[in-house]
Amino acid sequence: MMRKKLLAGILALVLACSGLIGCGSGSGDEQGSGEGSGGKTELVLWSTYQTASAVKLDEIIAKFNAENGTYTITQESGLNASGFRQKLATSTQEYYPSLFMGESSAIYEYAEAAYVKPLQEYLDNDSENWLDGMLESVKAAYTDTEGNMVGLPVGVSAKGWMVNVDVLTQAGYTLDDLTSFEKVAAAATAAHDKGLTEYGYVPSTGIEITEMLHYQGVDTYDNDNGHSGDVTKCLYTEGETNDALKKLAGIYAELFESGVAMKDLTGVAKGASPFISGRTLFWSCTSSYVYEFEDVTVDFEWAFIPYKGVDDTAAHQGVAMPEGTGVFIANTGDETEMQGAYEFMKFLAKPENQIFWSTYRGYTPYTQEALTSEEWTTWRDANFPSEAKLEEMFSVVNEDMKFPKASLTNKLEDVNNAILDGVMTNPDANIDEVISTATDDLNNSIKILQMRK
Repeated sequence: MMRKKLLAGILALVLACSGLIGCGSGSGDEQGSGEGSGGKTELVLWSTYQTASAVKLDEIIAKFNAENGTYTITQESGLNASGFRQKLATSTQEYYPSLFMGESSAIYEYAEAAYVKPLQEYLDNDSENWLDGMLESVKAAYTDTEGNMVGLPVGVSAKGWMVNVDVLTQAGYTLDDLTSFEKVAAAATAAHDKGLTEYGYVPSTGIEITEMLHYQGVDTYDNDNGHSGDVTKCLYTEGETNDALKKLAGIYAELFESGVAMKDLTGVAKGASPFISGRTLFWSCTSSYVYEFEDVTVDFEWAFIPYKGVDDTAAHQGVAMPEGTGVFIANTGDETEMQGAYEFMKFLAKPENQIFWSTYRGYTPYTQEALTSEEWTTWRDANFPSEAKLEEMFSVVNEDMKFPKASLTNKLEDVNNAILDGVMTNPDANIDEVISTATDDLNNSIKILQMRK
């Protein structure tokens, strides 16, 4: 689960642009297929990747273009996943790309969206079982409530913490002790108070709250998070959800007030430098951030662990939620184009392409053939030993751990950011009031969403 040398060095990050540059022709031209040179059908992939990651993905795309005589695909970057969702939801078919990248956490929104052509429709008519051996937990992450696959992973990862194991040991803790956020905070505080690190904890954004409440086993919304009825309200101010959130916010307030937590919520990438330089015990990030580590030798052992519940009463222990970036077929209405999009997805899923992408990005391959290949296990054990434990956790399917069935993913993160910012800027603030104010904003959004139905 650990290695002595951490290859580090910050590559250009995958950032979300604020404009629409690169997400279309820039002149309102249609984004669908067309006949390119050589009679190939031209496809467009709207990609959330940019800079180095986009260049790497272009290598796979070039291989696809060279190996088939029917389709040619071009990658266009510009927005993050939520930006793509918003653009597609307000566009008509003639402006859709052939494929687009999205988040597994929004799978139920994609399942009901008119702009998505479900993957299952093509799987049902394909005699080749090309997803044989797919991890069941990953399959579930891309499946709707009816059991139909909606999209396919580009890569699989988990959200959690990078841990400086050397410092953890000096602070008097082991990885096995880190069974909850409460325990993580205690270890972070010990490391800081003993002068072992400048910080004990570097947060990312409000997505941490969403994740830890999920592991705790409390619902974010009513009606079983929308799975047994319509979402009508956020439960942040009610019952066990409120109890867990108040405890979580209180822990954050103490971490910020004591100087244990770094006061910067501008994104996951902010934690890379403090972690690499040994200035923090914990860095809240995603397992795929291994791709940020290159060309710099860091002389301490490290490990990655998935998020935990708020405390040891959490319902979900010893499991990890497979998440990450997925690719989806846009419902352009052009059967040739949509078939080409499907063929590209099949190409992405080939073991050699999973491994190519995973050994660069730090993703987890998602089929047994790729996971057990010598090429993958050799790279994994040399570069990311914690990954083996993550794969073991991914092999456990927990059907109770499912994302809320509501198209409010980004609004919820805004609310969580407001809660974090509230206790960060004023650790003595009334936590009930901080939570209530943030929740009112979300509930207003839910009312508007209900009115549109």
